[in-house]
Amino acid sequence: MLFLAVFCGFLAENQREHMVEHRREKKYIVSMVEDLKNDSTFLALSINKLIPYHLAWLDSTVHLFQMPDFKGKDRLIYQAFIIGTGWTYNFHPTERTLSQLHSAGFHLIRNKNAANIISQLETQYKILNAQTKSFLEGLQNDLDLSAWAFADRVVTDQIATTAFQNFSAASVELQLSDISESAKINFQNKEEIKSYVEKLNKYSFYVQYALKVGQVVLSREITKAIEILKKEYHLK
Repeated sequence: MLFLAVFCGFLAENQREHMVEHRREKKYIVSMVEDLKNDSTFLALSINKLIPYHLAWLDSTVHLFQMPDFKGKDRLIYQAFIIGTGWTYNFHPTERTLSQLHSAGFHLIRNKNAANIISQLETQYKILNAQTKSFLEGLQNDLDLSAWAFADRVVTDQIATTAFQNFSAASVELQLSDISESAKINFQNKEEIKSYVEKLNKYSFYVQYALKVGQVVLSREITKAIEILKKEYHLK
């Protein structure tokens, strides 16, 4: 009888620990789904608003520089090229739950489908940022340096400061009224301006056909992951 009582107590304790671990596992998944929803919201903002917004300003910059007569377009050019290139294109995933899982151990996620989908998404996050961050940063830095061929450094710094003070949703805002009437563009360096326009076109192409496409694919994978996690853990 004593053995039976001890054995039953052992089974009860195992069952209790199993229930505690299951509740803990589900808590992590609920948290992970919330993180994925946050990531999905940011990607939707980037895909549907930020990228089209900045591509439009980049196109405006190219159009202004290709006009036969630049006269009177100085302030418009400052506004266009600063807004076009002044934004945060990097995707920063919500790592709250991922960091907890790395700390506590992925063994807490006993559901193999869930563990696999989370691991795959984390890999995709790293790949997207690895493919876009260094290349886009390089292009953007090159554009910033090339702009000194036609733009006044002091004026540009002043305008950029104003633009980033109005930083909203990973994007700058700059009104034409924020730019002094005295802001002038040096139109004498025609070859440098031509080179700058070519770099703008390259930058626009990469944003449109690499960054945006990569984010669209990742957004779809996140939506799929949310559906799988909800199904596996019977979440609403």
